[in-house]
Amino acid sequence: MKWKDLLYFSRGERNGILVLLVLILLALFAPTIYRAIHRPQVYDHAAFETAVNDFEERLMAMRAAAEAERVLRRSTRGRTDAAENLRLTPFPFNPNELPVSEWERMGLPAHVVRTIKNFETAGGTFRFKEDLQRIFPLTDEMYAQLEPYINLPSRPITPAPPASLSRFAETGSGETLREALRININMADSAELVRLHGIGPSFSRRIINYRDRLGGFRYYHQLLEVFGMDSARLYGFRDNLVIDTLLVRKININLAEWADLVRHPYIDRNLANSLIAIRRQHGPFQSVHEIRRSHLITEELYLKLSPYLSVDQ
Repeated sequence: MKWKDLLYFSRGERNGILVLLVLILLALFAPTIYRAIHRPQVYDHAAFETAVNDFEERLMAMRAAAEAERVLRRSTRGRTDAAENLRLTPFPFNPNELPVSEWERMGLPAHVVRTIKNFETAGGTFRFKEDLQRIFPLTDEMYAQLEPYINLPSRPITPAPPASLSRFAETGSGETLREALRININMADSAELVRLHGIGPSFSRRIINYRDRLGGFRYYHQLLEVFGMDSARLYGFRDNLVIDTLLVRKININLAEWADLVRHPYIDRNLANSLIAIRRQHGPFQSVHEIRRSHLITEELYLKLSPYLSVDQ
């Protein structure tokens, strides 16, 4: 057999080799051709990233609040029964800058004295007898024993101002101005909020950011959900606040997208997915009560969340 016979192909074989070469070339250049014909779609992830950032901020605040609650429970566990049976030995006193030794001489527990001193360190002052009740660990039984001996006036009883008079008063100065101050927490800007005792520019921005995500405050204690807020700081300006619930914004759960729902502090990703799935499966919600179809809605969560939802068509 000659070597030329090894390289000889029949006509059918030559056609087969040609088809094979064409297929190989197509396989090599197919990705390039596909990319040239089908341009990849560019997605805008801005809304998603905003939702993620809001969720992370809310998660951080929730973790901080949970940790603070755990610390508080550990510090107060086992003290309740003892506090109810505690018998103090009070004498006439002014609670402002009263030495620790004097508080202890009246029989006040050490953890209550520490809270009082921390309140003073943060800039808090006692103007009326009732201000002492704002100290969280101080029980009603303790206050009842101390109240007759406090050398401060009682808080005057004044009617609450209507929502239309929620702006702060510009009369007086110092303590008089602080007592006259009235700020509608649901419409105030940063310049107004910094007038509150213990609130600086950073805290005012946090309050406004949280208010915008929440839709507005309905109760004073919701301010404790703002990252870094504690009861001592809140009680320092709570009486200067007016809450107008007519300004609360609601989410239409029949129209809201996932990003709109998850932005709310009380709605996490799982709950947002659940509400959208229920809406797709059963059609538009006929009432806010129907969100309880979701197994993620507890009684406590429903009471917190439902005032911020609507089903308006």
